Amino acid sequence: MTHDEMIARFVADRAVFDAKVGAILPERLSDVPEGHDHSPRDIIFHVSAYEELIVERLRSAREGEMTAFDRDRDGWEAFNDRIWAEAAEADPVDVLDRARTVFGDLLQEVRGLSDAELTEVTGITEHIDPAWLDSRTLAELIALDGFDHYRMHYTTLEAAATG
Repeated sequence: MTHDEMIARFVADRAVFDAKVGAILPERLSDVPEGHDHSPRDIIFHVSAYEELIVERLRSAREGEMTAFDRDRDGWEAFNDRIWAEAAEADPVDVLDRARTVFGDLLQEVRGLSDAELTEVTGITEHIDPAWLDSRTLAELIALDGFDHYRMHYTTLEAAATG
């Protein structure tokens, strides 16, 4: 995937995610739809947490620093447990504001990547934690933790909009 393709996917896929969030009445953002495990607020917080990890990884790598996050060391299950607990205490308005800010930061960081950095171990990719990469390209991991992640939560967001 090229840099331009990645940016286009983020913009398009995030627009779909945001439209699903926008279809939910604000007073229902903290309600867990029947048959689901998390509220829309929780999901937005969760998605932003993954995007924020991408941002932090890229910023650290630009500084030549290696990162060590619980997501990479303890596994995504432990990371998710922590994030779901934090989300339960968050104010929905703050969560929406944070989501916009983090997504803007994410686009800025991804725009700073070259096509080579997305597919090869070169430039800042040399400083990306191998525990996160796990033998994949930076493009694959950004997609997995970024725009591919959105659709995993569509069912709950749709249920919250119609329920």
